[in-house]
Amino acid sequence: MSALSLEIKGEIATLTFDQPDSKVNVLNTQTMTELSQIIGQVREKGSSLKALIITSAKSGIFIAGADIKEIEGITSPEEAIDKAEKGKLVLGDLARLDLMTCAAINGACLGGGLELTLACKHRVATFSDKVKIGLPEVKLGILPGFGGTVRLPKIVGPTRALDMILSGRIISGKNAMKYGLVERLFPEKRLLEETESYVKGLLEGREKKKRK
Repeated sequence: MSALSLEIKGEIATLTFDQPDSKVNVLNTQTMTELSQIIGQVREKGSSLKALIITSAKSGIFIAGADIKEIEGITSPEEAIDKAEKGKLVLGDLARLDLMTCAAINGACLGGGLELTLACKHRVATFSDKVKIGLPEVKLGILPGFGGTVRLPKIVGPTRALDMILSGRIISGKNAMKYGLVERLFPEKRLLEETESYVKGLLEGREKKKRK
């Protein structure tokens, strides 16, 4: 069963993470392969698509990070490097899409999940206390491997980025808004509708990306 689905309504596509038989979404070989395929599908649509929204169908969970079981199964430095490089390529393809991309964060957005949102041009979240954003990899003895250490400083500045990367600190949606990591906070029950409205506003010039 697929963990990702793509729905297209007019000029806006919505990519939804919903890992089957799991309470959480994680990034593993299967989900990254599916993500790569969907990015290819979106690219093939060309100018008929203007925006891509990425969200989650899980309650209180956006993406909890990389699959720990898969990480534990790595047996050599070469295998670790290979998996990290493949992840960078997929998120690099996402970052290079020639359309507006926006992550709609509805809950825990950690590790590789945050790195995925950093590859989007825009990020929004809900007011909910379930929103927890961070790069906790250092607490497991590893560092973020999908390009987040390069993208995060460009968004929140080097001081805050280093703090998040080196301490594994997890921040709330409100602090993410304060840091400029997310641009808007919306009610949880209306996240997707409000995100679509925000994206349309950006496309039409009625909305402007908030700066720190």
